[in-house]
This record gives sequence, structure tokens and C-alpha cells, in this order.
Amino acid sequence: MKAKTTTRIGAMATMVALYSLMTPTGMEAGLGKLWPFASKKHIKKQIDPISGRVSELEEISRQHGVQIKEIDERTQTALRATMSQVESADAKATIAGQKASDAELASGKAFASVGDVERRLNGRLENVENYRLVRTIQVGFKPNQSDMDAVGREQLDSLASEIKGSKGYVLEVQGFADPRGSQQGNLELSRQRAGTVVRYLSEKHEVPLFRMRTLGMGAANAVKDENGHLSNPKSRRVEIHLLQNDATELASN
Repeated sequence: MKAKTTTRIGAMATMVALYSLMTPTGMEAGLGKLWPFASKKHIKKQIDPISGRVSELEEISRQHGVQIKEIDERTQTALRATMSQVESADAKATIAGQKASDAELASGKAFASVGDVERRLNGRLENVENYRLVRTIQVGFKPNQSDMDAVGREQLDSLASEIKGSKGYVLEVQGFADPRGSQQGNLELSRQRAGTVVRYLSEKHEVPLFRMRTLGMGAANAVKDENGHLSNPKSRRVEIHLLQNDATELASN
């Protein structure tokens, strides 16, 4: 009895072993060719997850390729924009350099012009120093009046005749008043008297205005008589100083 039981157990073990041989494991399924007893369904079940993973990796790779292409396109666009800006900056720098060169040239011309003006001005200043007093004429006025009398007009007529056609002369016209009256009133009256003389010479004898310089002196430099006393009649006057440049001569000479 015991022998039969042992025989049955051995037979069952043999069948289990044969069944296990006919049912492939995970590793065996991966080696279908080496495991001829594995079914196609079993092999497919083992391979599908791997195929899905491969497809997923391919999709990720494709997406990465797209992203790399987009990044490359953006990079190229940025490079082109940068190159355009660089070229524009170079062009502007060239223009700025040309303008700087032109400005330097203009500055040089300006300095040369300034130097020329300075030389001419210095020449004129030297000419001013060469002016000398030729004569002085005094025209009298009545108290509180700025109108000339006949004697004053005759004096100016004589002066105008002397300088007619001349060059290089200047007339300094200084007006005065006697000490009577307020300081401001005397100053204004002396200016009016000087203006009367200038207007007469300009309108009647066409003496150029640029050759006449006027100044109101008020009651300054009041005149005294031979006894040293203040003389109001002599203080109410206009003094005309004829100045002549040594480089020229009066036409009457």
C-alpha cells in the first residue's frame, strides 16, 4: 500500500514538472525562440509593455526635436536682430565720426575767424589810440533851453565845412549845464543840448552818425571867469572836440 502511494505521488510530481515546463516564466517569455512551448499570447503580453515604453520614448524624442528646432529658430532670429543692431550702431558711429570731423573742421575755421577778428579789432584799437585832438568848438545856450541861437549855428556850419569829404575823424559832443537846478534836471538838459548839436550836423550837413559820440555831463566841469568866479553863461554850453586819425588828413588840408 505504501509503495502504491509513493508511486502515485511520483506520477503527480512528474505531471506538475511537465506542466511547469509547458508554462513559461517572465524571463522565458522574453526568450520566445528559446522557449518553444510559450504561446503567442503570452509572448505578446510580455512584449506589449516594452513596445509601449519604446513608443513613449520616441514621442519624447520627437517633442525634444521640435523644441530644439524652435530654440534654434529663436536663436537665429535673435542673432539676426543683434547683427542688424550692430550694423545700425556701426552706421551711426560712422555718421557721428563724420559729424565730429566736420565739427572739428568748423571749429578750426571758427578759431581762424576769431583770430582774424581779434587782429582787426586790435588794429582798430591801435587806430583809436592814434586819434589826436585837432580843435574844440563851444556852442552856448540860454538858461534852461536846448535850442541853439544863430551864433551857435554859424559855428557848426563852419565846422561842417571843415570836415566835409574827410575820413578818419570823430566828433565828441559833450553837453553841459550851469550848477543851478537839480542834478537830475541838469543832466537831462545837458543831454538835450548835445542832441541838438548832433541833430543839426546830421540833418543840415549830413555828417554820419557813426562819426559823432554824445554825452550829457550835467553841471560837471563848470566854467570860471578870469577872476576865478563861477560863470553860468559859459557853463551852459556844448563842447565839440574834433579828433583826427594820424593816418588820414582832413579834406581841407
